Amino acid sequence: DNHWHRHDFMQKFAAVRPDRAKRGGDRHMCAGWGSPVDKIYQAAPSLVINSRVDVRQQLQWLSEYQPAYLLSLPSNLRELLRISEQDSLHFSSLQQVRCFGETVPLQLRESVREIWGVGLTDMYSSTEVGYMALQCPENEHYHIQSETMYVEVLDDDDQPCKPGEIGRVVVTPLHNFAMPLIRYEIGDYATVGEPCGCGRGLPVLTRILGRVRNMLVLPSGETHWPNLAATFYRQAAPVIQHQLVQHDLEHLEARLVVERTLTRDEEEALRTMIIERIGHPFTVQFSYPESIERSRSGKYEEFVSHVTQE
Repeated sequence: DNHWHRHDFMQKFAAVRPDRAKRGGDRHMCAGWGSPVDKIYQAAPSLVINSRVDVRQQLQWLSEYQPAYLLSLPSNLRELLRISEQDSLHFSSLQQVRCFGETVPLQLRESVREIWGVGLTDMYSSTEVGYMALQCPENEHYHIQSETMYVEVLDDDDQPCKPGEIGRVVVTPLHNFAMPLIRYEIGDYATVGEPCGCGRGLPVLTRILGRVRNMLVLPSGETHWPNLAATFYRQAAPVIQHQLVQHDLEHLEARLVVERTLTRDEEEALRTMIIERIGHPFTVQFSYPESIERSRSGKYEEFVSHVTQE
């Protein structure tokens, strides 16, 4: 990915991403760009910002640092762009914006070009299998990484999709010898593309239709990316599946699929943990559906906001 897009490792790099451990606080400097770049190359220092920080604070720190490359989640970038345009804040040093973790709508690419005057590149990966596809350096579609991954896009009859068709992503990683995954249905949908003229010869995906998570909106109007790692629910109660829904500026609904009825103490422990991670004393109400519906993309969102920002 770095070589395809000709990244200069001696330029400043900044990442705004979820930081569960909060090493060094909400903002810290790293000696290089991180793994795997630092294992092979000398690189300039990088700035890491916890995405749970209010977006205006993120922008202030980024403005002070003036990175050449900026990496973040698409939903966080949307807010950065919105406030940047609203406050007429621009980055003269910025050369490229990079995304991970969510689907990238066409409008986001256009906004990056219009507001910040640079291009946007994306990658398609997952915790289970690693990198599945990288954006072509000459186009905005993706090349499947066939050297390390066998990726199928299948229709409802389990037949391979043709160019232009949308189907389920089924993956067989070729590098995981400890716990092989054979034709693993990852839960995403993607659109198959025509062969690319760049000469790489790798299969093409024109669009990734993955899970989209929304930004949390605080009563003050501040927004940030909620740090809601799935593991913390089971630290307090036997939760099988979860979804947090923001209905308005004061109330959250914790939708939980549980192994058994929770005690009042377990609910209170969960309420405390949610408020601590959200960073605001919302009123948290619990509901217990038999299951949590999946989105059209085949996944469910861990956080959904119904609050419309002006």
